[in-house]
Amino acid sequence: MAEDTVVEILRNALQLGPDCVLTDATPLQEIPTLDSLGQVRLVLEIERVLGEPLSMEEIIGIESVGQIRDLLVAKGKAC
Repeated sequence: MAEDTVVEILRNALQLGPDCVLTDATPLQEIPTLDSLGQVRLVLEIERVLGEPLSMEEIIGIESVGQIRDLLVAKGKAC
């Protein structure tokens, strides 16, 4: 993946344009396209990248861009 993995996950799942600036501190609730369907797409995209399903605790714990990064690092899919 050429782009940052976490940003690519968010852009793919939420159809974000290049003008949407994301940092690790960005709360997911501040992303305009994150509605209930977007939440499902985001979880599915994270699971696709990881190659495994997320637990309910992992899903509930994702509240910011940085927490997605932490999850990927913990599972050995990002550094």
